[in-house]
Amino acid sequence: MKEVLLSDLLAGALSREAELPLQRQIYEIVRRGVLDHTLVAGQRLPSSRALAAELGVSRITVTLAYERLIAESYLSTRAGSGTFVEHTAARPLQATRGVRAGPQPPGLSARGNSLSTSASGLAQYSGAFVPGIADASLFPFHLWRRLVARHLGKSNLALSGYASEGAGFLPLRQAVAHYLRLSRSVVCEAEQVIITAGTHQSVDLCARMLAQPGDGALVESPCHWAFPPVLGAVGVRSHAARVDEQGLSLGATKAPRRTRLLITSPSHQYPTGVIMPLTRRLELLQQARARGLWILEDDYDSEFRYDGAPIPSLQGLDGDGRVIYMGTFSKNMFAGLRMSYIVVPPHVAQAFSHASASIYRPGHLHLQAALADFMAEGHFSHHIKRMRIEYGARQALLREALARHTGQALQLSQARAGLHVYAGLASGIDPGALAAAAAAEGLVLGQPRYLPDHAGPRPHALVLGYGGVPAGQIEDGVRGLARALEQAVQTRGVAARRARR
Repeated sequence: MKEVLLSDLLAGALSREAELPLQRQIYEIVRRGVLDHTLVAGQRLPSSRALAAELGVSRITVTLAYERLIAESYLSTRAGSGTFVEHTAARPLQATRGVRAGPQPPGLSARGNSLSTSASGLAQYSGAFVPGIADASLFPFHLWRRLVARHLGKSNLALSGYASEGAGFLPLRQAVAHYLRLSRSVVCEAEQVIITAGTHQSVDLCARMLAQPGDGALVESPCHWAFPPVLGAVGVRSHAARVDEQGLSLGATKAPRRTRLLITSPSHQYPTGVIMPLTRRLELLQQARARGLWILEDDYDSEFRYDGAPIPSLQGLDGDGRVIYMGTFSKNMFAGLRMSYIVVPPHVAQAFSHASASIYRPGHLHLQAALADFMAEGHFSHHIKRMRIEYGARQALLREALARHTGQALQLSQARAGLHVYAGLASGIDPGALAAAAAAEGLVLGQPRYLPDHAGPRPHALVLGYGGVPAGQIEDGVRGLARALEQAVQTRGVAARRARR
């Protein structure tokens, strides 16, 4: 093949209007030509000067592309002879005898297939009535920007690398411990606090540290969608734990052999909103001790309680070090921060810190430092107080609007807390038809997620989030929901009449 063919190949493919620099374009075109044998092994290529002149580009552009291709063994140079397509890079793959050329790429593992088909979060993260979303528009980003900038720069180079401890930035851990002791009656010191990249990572770390592949975990059913797939990813099987009007009932739950973990949200069960009373909490601790279970207490939105003081934590009642407290900043600040924490018993704190460093290589120290300042300077508590008032008002508006527009179609839970309302559906309303009708109105309706081995009835219900819905849009959202309910009832009536014919 003559040298001039390379310039022809490049001239027909280069684009001076593309965002990709010309140097990168030359590199990619030559690389593809070597791999697909358009440029054959041993072919001599034009000099950088000649090719640059033919293409009308600077010589340095061609030189840098050639140098990268040579460094990656696609091309080679011979003193006094020029640049050539490298033999090794151009060697064709030999097809296995009896198998056609061009085999399919490797497939997913069994675990990968399971993860790819398991339940996932909602595709929409704003609007009425997406559950579990905080209103980021009311967050004081002007303060946050200043605090983050304070810790970015050459004067704080130590914050630009990995954390020296897997547990996270010590001043933030101290601030979290101080906050939890005062607000949630959590018994802890800073050394017990482990900063994580969201609740998913918190559960993942706990499962890796406390259970073996093949072990089981009891998970409240209905539950948050994320727990089963996160547990399954590390080989821990999820089993349904019974939830009644007082929250998780361990006494009424059959735990399979090799059950090691129990996940519960006693202060505001998700999604039903049930609050576990003191007597049930004490029973749960006693029964967990008898069964040898670790308890993961998911305290995801306890700051937002509108009819009294926040409920004290289950961890604060634990006398034998088996409760791990999980909290998050996603609900009280903004979701994209992706920062959470766990409080572990003292006897496993160092092990958790070392494991976090080994598995996750924590970073984002400048954000952790900014959050430590945000808490220490009082901005965090001020923001929570402000949002507690705002969300309380939104829940009241939502309840009042639902009462006026939906009548007896919905039975609302009594929990005056959190960022969502749990609403039971009246009999005769098909959830699938309702979801389709609501989607046509631009609404997202969350529904309870039950584990496959859930025993007993599965009531039809909705999970209506109001955290991300401005107060002025709640009325319109409820009107749309009322229309969707009417459409769902009509659809069921038509289907029933057709069935009778």
